[in-house]
Amino acid sequence: MTETAITLMHLAHQLHRSLDRRVQTDFTHPKPPEVQIVALWQIRARPGITVRELADELQLKPNNASALVTAMVNDGLLRREPDQRDRRVVRLHTTDEAGDRIDAVQGLFTGYLTAALENLDAGQRAAVEAALPALAEIARHIRESGR
Repeated sequence: MTETAITLMHLAHQLHRSLDRRVQTDFTHPKPPEVQIVALWQIRARPGITVRELADELQLKPNNASALVTAMVNDGLLRREPDQRDRRVVRLHTTDEAGDRIDAVQGLFTGYLTAALENLDAGQRAAVEAALPALAEIARHIRESGR
């Protein structure tokens, strides 16, 4: 199993790095840091998420998540809105500009991966698809074991 773990670790890093490099080349805006991209995906998927909830999702300390949110508000990517029931709670929402950038980055990632998957034969594509639930479980296990 150790060899499998090492191979998986190297492949995950290589895939991540390759996607990141391609986006840096092809994205029409300065590429935001990865943590901002992931934060924007989370906030758009869960409009109204709080900073604390975002910190949990991103596995960040609350003060680091707060600094991240402040920078993204200052860059015009996020809006803070007070909660309707509890004015002490602030809800986060992406701006239209952030939505456009998320769509552009997601489109690039999807395009790169789709092209790579189409380059595989049918059996290899089926193997990748069959492995996705197990890979998701590995990610979940590692994340929850670290809490």
